[in-house]
Amino acid sequence: MTAFINQHLSFLLPILYKILLAGGILFASSMIARFIAVSLDKGVHKIPNVDDTFLPVATLIAQYGVYGLGGLFILNLFGINTASIVTLIGVGGLSIGFALKDAISNMASGFMLLFLRPFKNGDAVEIGSTAGTIKAIGLFTTRLQTFAGVYVCMPNNLFWTTPIINYSRNKKRRIEAKISLSYFDSLETAVDSLKRIVASEPRFLDDPAPQILVKQLNFAAAQLELRGWVKTSEYWDTQWSVNEKIKQAIETGKMSAPVLRREILVKTPERQETNEPVSDL
Repeated sequence: MTAFINQHLSFLLPILYKILLAGGILFASSMIARFIAVSLDKGVHKIPNVDDTFLPVATLIAQYGVYGLGGLFILNLFGINTASIVTLIGVGGLSIGFALKDAISNMASGFMLLFLRPFKNGDAVEIGSTAGTIKAIGLFTTRLQTFAGVYVCMPNNLFWTTPIINYSRNKKRRIEAKISLSYFDSLETAVDSLKRIVASEPRFLDDPAPQILVKQLNFAAAQLELRGWVKTSEYWDTQWSVNEKIKQAIETGKMSAPVLRREILVKTPERQETNEPVSDL
């Protein structure tokens, strides 16, 4: 065994050296990738107009780039011509593109989502028939959690074929409460009751000021509407509170909902009188 090692030592030492060096390159690549991930995590928050949505994708791209460069160094170390590999990848890129066109479409859509930023992590959105909170935006998919707590994973290319409704984007939203008022009730009394509801709700903003409108007149009732602007974070709590106070005003007799009535007129044909005798048969 010793004679074999001494005989092939000149051949084994360079291979062992390259293996150790390749291991060192892999270790260095992993350390650099981890350092980049930590640096991005700490530094991205200090850049203006950049939110947490950008962080996972940027970290993934940077880590893939570091490992790719490390792989090229290792291939060169063992004497493999990397130029031919790059050429082969370029030649096969067209067929790979056709085979992975959906994945590439999702990746391109992911970059567009990061660039245009129609939403960010934590936003409440509605996309087609799906509504929920954005949890993470990836290169290929975006993960949501519905308001009922259900996990949803959507391909990124779906976002460009469906309108995106972002309920969290603007800082304030308008509440609308519609009330049907009977024509037999006093409009002045109903408006005064709604004004007291507005005054009792401190979450309404002064600018724009709340409004009470007679929006529509139909055959059964007058349609009143209360409008008020609130902070987006307080929208639902204020909406539910206003609805409760309107119901209490109706119960105390300050307003009353119209009772819809429907009259049905039935026409019967008149009997024709004749002078013909009635048969006894």
